[in-house]
Amino acid sequence: MSSVISAAPPSAARFLREVTAAAHTQVEALPHMPALADGTLTPARYAQVLACHWAILAPWERQHAPWLDALATQGWPYRRRTDALGHDLAALGASLPSAELGEAPQAQDPAQAWGMLYVVEGSMLGGRVIARQLRARQPALASALDYFDLGSEDPGAWRRFQGCLDAVLPDEAARAQAAIGAAAMFGHFHHHLSLGISA
Repeated sequence: MSSVISAAPPSAARFLREVTAAAHTQVEALPHMPALADGTLTPARYAQVLACHWAILAPWERQHAPWLDALATQGWPYRRRTDALGHDLAALGASLPSAELGEAPQAQDPAQAWGMLYVVEGSMLGGRVIARQLRARQPALASALDYFDLGSEDPGAWRRFQGCLDAVLPDEAARAQAAIGAAAMFGHFHHHLSLGISA
């Protein structure tokens, strides 16, 4: 008598990675990305990158503040990015973008918000590489790496975050909503980075 072994469904993080692969690739293909990744971006261009990330994340953190503040009760204490970005811009002698913050994608339910957070937290994986390369190739920027260095403080954080995703996105319906949020956040990153960094 033969038995059928059902394959386990993919983790929530793997599901989101697969369904947003094209959107992720669009962000990675932006013209400034190779120089940022290999640490050869000029200080002026680096300041533009940081300013763009501020414009991306500050309104999103503001709009989702109550939800972000409550995440610790679900096992994930969110670390706000704006303080690190503000520090790095000040270290470069650059000003913060206008206090008139623009809009960010608004989650329609918690699953969409978790999908957006997947993009934000996932960006720290690449941030560790960026910080390492900039520190090695441009030591003068060492005092302006707080934002990209966030992922270096706790190397095991991404594994724990994936566990949180599995718990809060337990079924196909929740993961489908999370995919909507993740796609919106990738689009938000692409929009600001493509317009805010000079060629």
